[in-house]
Amino acid sequence: MSLLENKSIKKFLTLMAVILISGIIATQIAAYINTVHFRNRIIAHDYEVAGYLSRKHPELAAEIQEAFTADKFTADLEAGKSLLERSGYKNSIQLSLVPQAGRFYKTNQAANLMLSVLFSLAVLLAVCSFLKNYNRKIDRYCMDVNKIMDGEITTRLDDNEEGSLPKLAASINIMASSLYTHAEKEKQSRVFLKDILTNVSHQLKIPLSALTMYVEIMRDENPDNDVITKFLSKSENELGRMQTLITSLLKLAKLDAGIIELNKSSYILNDIVERVAESFETRLLKEQKTFKIRSYRRVSYLCDREWMYEAVSNLFKNAAEHTGEGDHIEVSIEETPLVVRIAVEDNGEGIHPEDINHIFKRFYRSRFSQDKQGTGIGLTLVKTIIEMHGGFISVESIVKEKTKFTMHLPSLQNCKL
Repeated sequence: MSLLENKSIKKFLTLMAVILISGIIATQIAAYINTVHFRNRIIAHDYEVAGYLSRKHPELAAEIQEAFTADKFTADLEAGKSLLERSGYKNSIQLSLVPQAGRFYKTNQAANLMLSVLFSLAVLLAVCSFLKNYNRKIDRYCMDVNKIMDGEITTRLDDNEEGSLPKLAASINIMASSLYTHAEKEKQSRVFLKDILTNVSHQLKIPLSALTMYVEIMRDENPDNDVITKFLSKSENELGRMQTLITSLLKLAKLDAGIIELNKSSYILNDIVERVAESFETRLLKEQKTFKIRSYRRVSYLCDREWMYEAVSNLFKNAAEHTGEGDHIEVSIEETPLVVRIAVEDNGEGIHPEDINHIFKRFYRSRFSQDKQGTGIGLTLVKTIIEMHGGFISVESIVKEKTKFTMHLPSLQNCKL
């Protein structure tokens, strides 16, 4: 692309050309003026020499006049050079001993210095002005791009000029429009998926509720038949699993569709954790597992209570499913000036190194825990909920020793209170 297509660069180059041409003209004028001054000084010097000779030798007035006006030859130059060099008047003489030459040098030096400074300043100012305008435009681009990156994908870069930067702005606008189109399509797809899952879930809940009722009726009708009792117990477990899966799928679909608005308020995290622990208390007693809540003080946090309960509950449920009889589960709450951490740790079977990077993927099931009941959605839900609160989740695990999930929530958002 030609530089002249850019209007700003075209103006800058035109200005530079004007400055340079002005400098050349000014230099030529200064050279002419200095030459005229030098000519006048030479003539004045000749006047002085002629006056001196006529004063010393008035009878030679005609010869003196002829000496300055007649044609000179090489022999005259050599004779005069030989005569004057004997008195030290030669090319190597210091400028200070030749007043006319010294004054010419100083005048010429001052003029050249002044012109050099003036035109250097003019060039510098022109370059600074050009770069300032370009940087201002680039800064405006950066602000608009940051807005787009922050989610304001309707933002557009306003630049209707010609050149490389406006073309870049046009490309960014096209990209932003494409992102907006894809985001809208993605949103529509997610809403469509949510609607489908909602409808499917609703349709499934009706027969599941009926099946659950039939199982209860059959259990009451055949209390002494061990085979039927075992069959009914398995049926109840599978029906419960299906109901859990449907509920989790519906929650995940709502989160994916982006139609959930967090209802944030200030809540005591200790109360939420205690509420979760109470819901698992009967199961843990039945499975002979112990738990403990560790916190040095009550921590207030700006969050959506129900979704935070959902996240902690899923981590607690995950710990309960992967621990055995006699194992221990501990939930700790810690607050620092920058982050609030909620950690759920157990001393159960741990996570195999092959699975550690995949456990937050939806429907992921490890080949090392196929015997465990689960939907493969719980940890995905936890990750999504924590990210909606501006945080992230990490995991540490040692096989057959421990597993620790930690939710890291930013403390600075509490300043909004």
